[in-house]
Amino acid sequence: MKNVKVLAPGTCGELAQGKINGRNFHITCPVKLFTTVFINMSKDKKTVFPSDKWKSELSFKKTLQYFGCSDFGGEIHIDSEIPVGKGMASSTADITGVCLALARVLEKKISDDKIAEIALSIEPSDGVMFKNIVFFDHRKGRVLQRLGVPPEMRILIMDLGGSVDTRKFNNENYEKIYKKNENKITEAVELIKDGILYNDIVKIGKGATLSAFCNQALIYKSELEPVLEISAEMGAVGVNTAHSGTVLGILLPYAFNDMKELEERLEKKLNKKFSFYRTELAGGGEYIA
Repeated sequence: MKNVKVLAPGTCGELAQGKINGRNFHITCPVKLFTTVFINMSKDKKTVFPSDKWKSELSFKKTLQYFGCSDFGGEIHIDSEIPVGKGMASSTADITGVCLALARVLEKKISDDKIAEIALSIEPSDGVMFKNIVFFDHRKGRVLQRLGVPPEMRILIMDLGGSVDTRKFNNENYEKIYKKNENKITEAVELIKDGILYNDIVKIGKGATLSAFCNQALIYKSELEPVLEISAEMGAVGVNTAHSGTVLGILLPYAFNDMKELEERLEKKLNKKFSFYRTELAGGGEYIA
């Protein structure tokens, strides 16, 4: 019987997020931390799914329904290196991986728009199912603009601790804050768009940093300013944030190779131990193992 293995990336929050002209959006920030989905088909019609992955199981059932299949049998395994509850798109990566793996094992096609539709029917989701970097309406599941291939950039992800209930965050009314920040968020978006278009990581860093500071009115991170200060001293081009999560991303030139020293300086400055994840900016969509 046929077996498949598919990888889907998580994120380091978003490069920017907010509301412009009445429309919710974020700019995706996929990274090289992955959910791996294995599907092993079997002759019987029983499906075995991880008990702790109800969102993924629901996406599996919705994808089967979309394909018109009712008699699938097999085992589904999901392994992930993406931390949960941190704003790193762990659930969206799981859902994306399941949809893509199921399509491959059934030898069918599924569009990234359809995956987004399935994901959004379960919960507000990141746009990580779309290839490269996108400007995405995470409430309606629509790509507002495909921004292009990500430039080479290293990212040091810093987990500040705790977790954020994404459902609760997305149900809050932040209209006044979004309106107040609209001009700055618009500036941030234009900087990031130009940065991707012209392969200019400095512009991306400036735009992401601006969006991160705008988000302080929604989810305050006391570490943001000292993290930016130390990181800039060591050559970072900026910081980004998980706008509904607990992590910060330190955006670095690809040639940067002093991660250990940067981590040590951050912990010394803040007098606290943190979990760090060393990774790179990536494109969204499917990765074949």
